[in-house]
Order: sequence, then structure tokens, then C-alpha cells
Amino acid sequence: MLKGIDNVGVAVTDLNRSIDFYEKLGFVRGQDYEADVRGCSMTCGSAVLFLFQTKQTKLQGVKREPTLAQNPPGLDHISFLVEDVNRRRAGLKAKGIVVLGEPADQDWGARLVGLKDPDGTNLYLLQYL
Repeated sequence: MLKGIDNVGVAVTDLNRSIDFYEKLGFVRGQDYEADVRGCSMTCGSAVLFLFQTKQTKLQGVKREPTLAQNPPGLDHISFLVEDVNRRRAGLKAKGIVVLGEPADQDWGARLVGLKDPDGTNLYLLQYL
């Protein structure tokens, strides 16, 4: 029986750049990992990401857009639950993080805004209404 998700692994091209980005989002750097791959855990509340440096030299980026239905199969995005999307967006912009557009209310009961990490991973800030 599954108990939950332990972590979400995110392959990155520049570990230090990604650590800096996720710290600006509010994550705290946890345990470093150096064995077959160099990485570290990043935590924020109950969310845990494992960032790791890819060894790929010929990167083949997967194009993913905020319009979900057109994206290829596979892990598509990470949505982070926040108390106030508008306030969080303003705080991130003040830290130099590019946010994609304005927050918008969704017909399924949430307000959200999108952004991308340095390697193009789709991220969302989500607030239930």
C-alpha cells in the first residue's frame, strides 16, 4: 500500500542555479547527495524535491506548454499550494523570477499562475478559492 509521495526528482543542467531558484521560491536546502549523481533535497512544508545534476551532454528538451492538453506524455508540472497567489507572485517578481502572466481564477475552483524553473519545468502557484 502506498503511503504518499516521498519526493519528486528533477534533473537539472546547473545544480547551483536551480538550488538558488528553488530557494527563492521558498524551499530550504536539505541533505546533499554525492554518489552516482550530484544532488540535494529541497523542502518546503511537506513538499520535497530532489534536484540532481544531469550527466547528459546532448540535452533533448521536451517542449511543455501551460496548455496541458497539447503536451507529450510524462510528468508535466508541479503545482505548489500557496495561501495568496497574488502576494506570492509579487514576492517572486521582486526576487527577479519571471512569472508567466497574471493570476487567473479557474472554473474548477482555484486561482493560479504559472512559471518555469531554469530548465523549463512547468510550475504553478495554486490557491483554492
